[in-house]
Amino acid sequence: MNEETTRQAIARLVARGETEPPRDRRLLVVTMTGFRRPEYQRKVLAALSRCEGVENWVLMPQVDPARRKDRREGVREVFAEFDACEQRPIFNRDRLGLNRNTQAVLVRAMKLRPDVLVHLEDDTVPSPDALTYFDWAVDQLKGLPERVVLASGYHKLDPGSGAIHYRTADRPIWSPWGWAVCRRRLIWILKEWCTKNPKCFTCRIKETFKSTRYELYPLLSRIQNIGYDLGENNRSPEWYRKNHRCDRVAGDDLPPGDFTLPPALARRQHAG
Repeated sequence: MNEETTRQAIARLVARGETEPPRDRRLLVVTMTGFRRPEYQRKVLAALSRCEGVENWVLMPQVDPARRKDRREGVREVFAEFDACEQRPIFNRDRLGLNRNTQAVLVRAMKLRPDVLVHLEDDTVPSPDALTYFDWAVDQLKGLPERVVLASGYHKLDPGSGAIHYRTADRPIWSPWGWAVCRRRLIWILKEWCTKNPKCFTCRIKETFKSTRYELYPLLSRIQNIGYDLGENNRSPEWYRKNHRCDRVAGDDLPPGDFTLPPALARRQHAG
């Protein structure tokens, strides 16, 4: 899909809006991008296969071709081995780059009219309850003011002790390492999308809407970023580890509990 075709597809999605055909069950979609890091992709998919309720989701990967044959074939093999849920992969003939490839897979998924869309990259490892969190968070978004655009699963800092396991907060958008939206919010994101920076799909939205649009996030991260080698911005593994790795991520040892909104958002949940 070239840029003009993508723009036309987005225009049709925006014009169609929220209209949807009747459906017997909710459609839950995980989109994922990949490129040249089969080792990371395997860890992400292994973690996804252990997520609660993953069998109810549809995985839609879109993979750019690596220059090295071993890496290109390695990524294909990783997806071929994945069988935890229905999968609809696309392997691009030509490289689109991180920005356009992400845009393309989101447009492809949006055509299915998903009730919940989660986006992961090849280095964003989900916690066992990540899909449960994202499903809950997107359901909350539908009742929140439009300024709360998406649900991030990433929080770098250690939230400390206390009953923080299921608490959430909000912050200016956009933390791109594992996030989720409903259809209405995704239409807005695609409408505002900018492809000028081939390595960054969040830059323009963050700069333009940093004081007016927000994201929900868990105090205890549901995503770990493991992308220390072969990153898009060619920084050292030490830099990525210091700046992207979370101090603490939810594991299998969480006490029972329910996710909760921050009090201010809970009070405004249906204020519009």
